[in-house]
Amino acid sequence: MKQSKKIGIFGGSFNPIHNAHTNLAAAFIKKLKLDKLLIIPTADSPHKETGSVIDSEHRLNMCRLACESIKKCEVSDIEILRGGKSYTVDTLTEIKAIYPDSELYLIMGADMFMSLDSWREPEKIMSMAVLCTVPRNDDDLGVLRSKEEEYKSRGANAVILDLKKSDISSTMIRQLISDDGVFSNYVDAKVEKYIYANYLYMNKGTVNYDRFDKVLKARMGEKRYIHSINVAVEAQRLAKKYGADVEKAKLAGVLHDITKETPSQEQYNIINKCGIKLNFVESSSPKLWHAIAGAGFARDIIGIDDEDVFNAIRYHTSGRANMSVLEKCVFIADFTGAERDYDGVNEMRALAEKSLEEAMAFGLSFSLSDLAKRRLAIDPNSVACYNEIVLLLGKGSKK
Repeated sequence: MKQSKKIGIFGGSFNPIHNAHTNLAAAFIKKLKLDKLLIIPTADSPHKETGSVIDSEHRLNMCRLACESIKKCEVSDIEILRGGKSYTVDTLTEIKAIYPDSELYLIMGADMFMSLDSWREPEKIMSMAVLCTVPRNDDDLGVLRSKEEEYKSRGANAVILDLKKSDISSTMIRQLISDDGVFSNYVDAKVEKYIYANYLYMNKGTVNYDRFDKVLKARMGEKRYIHSINVAVEAQRLAKKYGADVEKAKLAGVLHDITKETPSQEQYNIINKCGIKLNFVESSSPKLWHAIAGAGFARDIIGIDDEDVFNAIRYHTSGRANMSVLEKCVFIADFTGAERDYDGVNEMRALAEKSLEEAMAFGLSFSLSDLAKRRLAIDPNSVACYNEIVLLLGKGSKK
């Protein structure tokens, strides 16, 4: 006779998933000798306000990161793929169809355990799965035991594990992140990095360089991070010298390469999501996407709603016609940051002390010549920028 498999079902918004969730999952796997435990992020929970719940893709990714080290634990996108309100009875029905010989164990919080009668088709849920929970505090156990007896009188099976209590909650973690507090003790290190890398739960539109420092380190390696800091320092210096906004120069310099080490397809997705239109060369030149995606990330994800900063980031690689002084400062700083050591960098640094336009002409000549030698397409923005500057310098030389 074929032995049925014991499968745990642990659903929730996981907004974000934290150590209490993963500890609970590991404990139930061990105590119930489960063959498998499915972590199932909701698409749209009928029990919670959806306004505070972030995109399902992020919650799914964080769950996968958090569960990598838990044996017999898998993350399922079954409810996300189904979409709409995530009703437990529908999920159990679907899982039972996938694992017809399985014995299902439905794991839930104490409050959900107590309010099961308010769910859709509670009797059917009781007939399909063993109801499992843990007390939230020392006062809960007696109340839960009483509820357990009630459910058993109605034909249900229930398991209450008296585990070590935890005061961790997703709400608390979201508030800590919003307040720029320390939350590393409450989530897996990979989840913490993911939260910073994707700027989740953070206040949009506020400039906090300690926070940005963590975001940069989560999104790039040490070499790129050092470059970003150096560009910010040099952009500020040039801005002060030539009369641009020094604070905006720092901000654009820090963020200019924020998507540089992001995979090309993700860069393109950010560009599309942010509604940024590409010209025909940009569309076919992935090497240009990081600057454009970075501008979109700064504006729409971080919330820096400043056109000058947006343009300084967007055109720091290509340049464009009618660049502002700020844009030129960031463009040149990207070429001349302290760690740069290519042939000609000292000449460009010297030119930048005399004229932004002379330095721009030098940098553009270098870039356009290299592209032409390799027979690569040249962005019309770069051509327009180069023509404008050399004509300007030509006019200036005739005076």
